[in-house]
Amino acid sequence: MKRLLALALLLVPALALEAGFKDQDVNGDGVPEKVAVTNLMDLAFNGKGEVVGWYVKTYKGTAIGDYARAPNLSANEPVVSPLGFTPLKADFRVEDGRLTARFQGKEGTLTYEIAKGHYTVVVRADFPLSLRLAAQGSPKVLLEGQQEPAPSGEGRVRYLAWQTRPAAGYALVAFAEKPFRGKLVGREGEVYLSPGEALRLYGGQNELVRFHVEGLLSLPGLFTPNLWGHLSLGLLWLMEAAFRYTGSWGLAILFLTLVVRLLLWPLMHQQFKSMAEVQRLQPLIQKINEKYKDDPNKRAEATMKLYQEHRVNPAAGCLPLFIQMPILFILWKVIANYEFGQGLLWIPDLALPDPFYVLPALYVASTFLSTWLSAHGNKDLIRQSLFMNLIFIFLVLQFPAGVTLYWVLSNLIGLFQQWLINKSLRPVAA
Repeated sequence: MKRLLALALLLVPALALEAGFKDQDVNGDGVPEKVAVTNLMDLAFNGKGEVVGWYVKTYKGTAIGDYARAPNLSANEPVVSPLGFTPLKADFRVEDGRLTARFQGKEGTLTYEIAKGHYTVVVRADFPLSLRLAAQGSPKVLLEGQQEPAPSGEGRVRYLAWQTRPAAGYALVAFAEKPFRGKLVGREGEVYLSPGEALRLYGGQNELVRFHVEGLLSLPGLFTPNLWGHLSLGLLWLMEAAFRYTGSWGLAILFLTLVVRLLLWPLMHQQFKSMAEVQRLQPLIQKINEKYKDDPNKRAEATMKLYQEHRVNPAAGCLPLFIQMPILFILWKVIANYEFGQGLLWIPDLALPDPFYVLPALYVASTFLSTWLSAHGNKDLIRQSLFMNLIFIFLVLQFPAGVTLYWVLSNLIGLFQQWLINKSLRPVAA
């Protein structure tokens, strides 16, 4: 019964999360806040026009049920506080996935604009405005004319930032097209805006790809890519170049997958060939194990002799695997953290999970078929693959569709490569 229920849940299409506003008490003070709901983050506004909660979502396109347990940039105080401003009324609107929160007071109008598909919020007012900023993480400020940020300072500011970890975790970054007046004292920053001047607030993952998408990588001292980071930027350049020529992110992901798999073809060929040869010898190895079940020394000697006679090195597939895994992991990170803003066939947005679970099903099917080709009739290995796929599918369901598309395309290329290897193998002599 439980298996049937689980299967039914998997076959029900996921409900798309629509951007909008809702009333909910997120901090437990008994007063509901107005919460802006998006695919990447939720922002909670109180009646004073403050952002009292900035919640970054672990999985894109999912709804937050318990705000007390959700990742929050707030350090037990408002993330954004307008100073000397008393709102009299508020207006909340949704236009084509873009959310706008306007607070009208005696001094004028304060506006928050949340862009679709971005972690960046634009703050502006039609009157002179001072904003106090605070967030979790280590604060730093980069002043105009400087190349390295400092833990405090005042003057013309290029950015104010709070980062929970040097190259991971979350970050809040205040920046603008031009340097703005501001200061950082202790853990709190303050920004002074002229009428109509816009401040951009990035609140999301402290991660290379996200900083690239949001236009933050050009700011010195904010994020320094290492060797793997530069490789990620190279893969990003390839994917964006393919998109410029094709106009389709689906084709861009296909192009990037083909390039990477072709570069790794010799390594993966050695890995697949070694695995196939070892599996092909399993019937003979089982006979050796039965014959010398009481003598481990003779069993090991006979097994090594068998490998030598068939010119098989069981460790030959390990080194290629270790070399290619970091590259494949980086490619996965690049696609997982990118914001495509474009769909493909039945998928409304490649940055969000497949709402009909077609790609996860294709991923599981292609993975099982790959195991079946490499197992050469080894029933134990096939059963293990089935068990692992049933466990892993719950993670795959949360993956962005672009990531799952990459894995499916990569598996299909691998299937073709395994088929070629199996055709070239000679039959095993008894």
